[in-house]
Amino acid sequence: MKEWTREELYRAVQESDREELRQLHETIKESPWRSDFHIQTVTGLLNDPNGFSRFNGKWHLFYQWFPFGGVHGLKHWYHVTSDDLVTWKNEGLAMKPHLLEDNRGCYSGSGLVKGDTLYLAYTGNNKDIHWVRHPFQMLAKMDKNGKITKSQVPLIYEQKGYTEHQRDPKLFEHNGRYYILLGAQNEQKKGVFLLFTSEEIEKGWKLLGELKVRGYEDFGFMIECPDIEKIGDKWLLLFSPQGLEEQGDLFRNKYNNGYIIGRMDFDNLEFIPESEFCELDRGLDFYAAQCACQDVYPDAAIMTAWFGCGEYKTPVTDEQGYSGLLTLPRMLKIEGNRLLQTPVPEAKKLRGNVLFEAKNGSIVRDTMHGLMPSSCIMRLEDPDSESVNLNLFSRPRKNGFMISYDKFRKTLVLDRSDMNNQFNTEFGAERKVKLENGLKSLEIYVDRSSVEVFVNDGEYVLSARMFPEKEENLIRMGGRNIDLTVWSAVKSVEDDFVI
Repeated sequence: MKEWTREELYRAVQESDREELRQLHETIKESPWRSDFHIQTVTGLLNDPNGFSRFNGKWHLFYQWFPFGGVHGLKHWYHVTSDDLVTWKNEGLAMKPHLLEDNRGCYSGSGLVKGDTLYLAYTGNNKDIHWVRHPFQMLAKMDKNGKITKSQVPLIYEQKGYTEHQRDPKLFEHNGRYYILLGAQNEQKKGVFLLFTSEEIEKGWKLLGELKVRGYEDFGFMIECPDIEKIGDKWLLLFSPQGLEEQGDLFRNKYNNGYIIGRMDFDNLEFIPESEFCELDRGLDFYAAQCACQDVYPDAAIMTAWFGCGEYKTPVTDEQGYSGLLTLPRMLKIEGNRLLQTPVPEAKKLRGNVLFEAKNGSIVRDTMHGLMPSSCIMRLEDPDSESVNLNLFSRPRKNGFMISYDKFRKTLVLDRSDMNNQFNTEFGAERKVKLENGLKSLEIYVDRSSVEVFVNDGEYVLSARMFPEKEENLIRMGGRNIDLTVWSAVKSVEDDFVI
């Protein structure tokens, strides 16, 4: 692996870099693990989704971007758009660090639409001459023509009583006032939420205090990427706590991303839970989820996340000059005190030709003949309380990427430990979920280097990266009396070079 110097890591993209980046893109687009229907980095590294919004008739999404390699360097914002949350278009560089307040990166943030303007709140990562960090919460505005203008003055300055870790502003409106929910770390090295308010978006911000979550005293050493959404008459608090202890099959990733359903008490700065703190995704690779500012779907939220995690590495693509992917957009709904996550309705457009079909355990169509498509969508209906085993990207005497359900233990298992390319193994290579009501359905999205498994129409989701080699090209399916359909996947993300 290349050793990067500080100078190389903190290099801002310039117009003169276009040819260098074009050549890098030409190299990485030949990689067998480039996606067909997931948002992927144009070059270099992608991590957190930012500024997700429905604005001026389109979906706008930005991602954290280091252009020059598959490592965490100086963060820019890259811009993609969509008409339908399925077909995504590269729009190019949105913001680069050029102010004193963001001289070491335009860090994560959110979007809020007001009239003809998309407001983008983000964290300016400043480091002084002694390399000491100073966080500023900044604002940029995008007009209907797509022009983005940064404010020269911070919305919120560094807060005393907290460490330098203050970031990821969630900008939202409630009852005619504006709020920013910020992730932070106090001087006792505990993760906290800070809540600010103003009557105007562009000025007048004041700290209300720490938002407490009733019944919860400890969310690790840092809270990142807070988000809060009103769904029907419930509030949904999403966030990424760092430093949670593993609890059996829970919280096994390096850093986790979870949610609580409840009520928001603005007067007393308290979130009152009506559910437990739950993981958003029970898979191996998921972090920094963000919901869109949108009015298309009432009583629902639209969410995407980084298909990765802080401090994880994917060596096979890192060495090719790129890293990172975003998950499929998901629709979030609340039933009772349970969050359901499903692919957005438009995801059905990704279904191409039927490659395989089994009814009540009998094969009625098969054009795969045991060969695993590099991208496909699978739907398993009502397994009739039977055990099920799917081995994707397998080879003789190897399980490949295994999805299995044990009807006696009512346990679903995701396991990539038998694949050639192993990575981040210190956090394990399998995940288990106990299905209290058994297995009713699986909907599986496979896209060259990623798998997303939606269980029981959104009761659980498990997401994982994997990097199959050429010889890992078989599929095995086991289970009686099952209805299983496999479709080819429609390519909806063009791997084009736009800077």
